Amino acid sequence: MKKWLVSVLLVFIALQLEAQDIVILKDGRSVTAKVMEIDDNAVKYRLYDEPDGVVYNISKSEIREIRYESGRTETFVAGRNPDLFDTGEENREFPGPGLAYREYRPYYRPSDYMPVYGEPYSPAWAGIASFFIPGLGQMVSGEVGRGCAFLGGTIGLGLLTGLGTAALFDNVAGTVVALVGSVAMLSVDIWAIVDAVQVAKVKNMYYRDVRQRYSLDMKIYPSVGYMPSSSGAQTSVGLALALEF
Repeated sequence: MKKWLVSVLLVFIALQLEAQDIVILKDGRSVTAKVMEIDDNAVKYRLYDEPDGVVYNISKSEIREIRYESGRTETFVAGRNPDLFDTGEENREFPGPGLAYREYRPYYRPSDYMPVYGEPYSPAWAGIASFFIPGLGQMVSGEVGRGCAFLGGTIGLGLLTGLGTAALFDNVAGTVVALVGSVAMLSVDIWAIVDAVQVAKVKNMYYRDVRQRYSLDMKIYPSVGYMPSSSGAQTSVGLALALEF
């Protein structure tokens, strides 16, 4: 008797888990639903409490992620460039894995970035690093060549400013050189900070896409088996292993 009760309970739990998806919006709200369809621009769903009710449409741009009943989570990456992802002949869902930063950078908009727990790079720390040493933020985000370019430019402009300052009391040209060098060096410093933050954001969004499409996800679920036989039906309870890739 107890075995049958356990079996029924596990089946009930499994059916309940399979019945709902969680749609999490960018404003923090969540909707318990059953996702019906996902097209290029929108997600169609019914409310969990109204399985035969109205089918709602919501734009992908309003969704942060969907947690499906299977346990899989799909993140809708904020910041994708609609000119490359959503329109015309360049309608591509994802630029592809293994690309260099300069290749996938046009596909993302840093201004729409939303942080997700566990990302490899911190935009805040990248900006702070480049504030103290121009280019360091890019380097800690894995873009060493880009960081060296900012650092080298800052050093070069610093030398130029120093030469102008040395000639400051000799001629007007020295004053102009020092002024122009100082303004240019300040501009490069600010550019380095902003760029470091953007590099970290774009790389996070890109690697988020890579993980979502190419990672192997392993889940374990309760399993109930029913097998009729000449001696009577037998029920077995166990665990099922599911791989998602």
